[in-house]
Amino acid sequence: MSSVKVELEDIEKEMDKIFSEFLNGNFETRQRAVQKGAEVLKRKVEMASPTDTGDFSTKWAIKEKYKDHRYVGNTKTVNSKEKENIPLINILEYNEKTSFVRETYDACENEIFQAIKQELEGGK
Repeated sequence: MSSVKVELEDIEKEMDKIFSEFLNGNFETRQRAVQKGAEVLKRKVEMASPTDTGDFSTKWAIKEKYKDHRYVGNTKTVNSKEKENIPLINILEYNEKTSFVRETYDACENEIFQAIKQELEGGK
């Protein structure tokens, strides 16, 4: 490790540079890690999905919209008399009887974080 002398007034700029290099250098590892966490949640909500909803349990997907983020959602839609293509997940999750996605996430939150942590540590 080399030592570099930095003037006091340049410390903030040098620290920003170090953090930026660290974040950019670990980008692919971070993406794999958040993907692993998303895969855990996807698998768990597939298993917890109501079985009387047709192919709902097979419609779970992981979407990557922003770096370092994954969204686990369900693409199953239904129609009503007034409207078409209503996301079934909204009906199931936000009625008074069920909230299985939230409950599933809460139950496996530690497993999600462990999958992320393990990937960040190099798959140990």
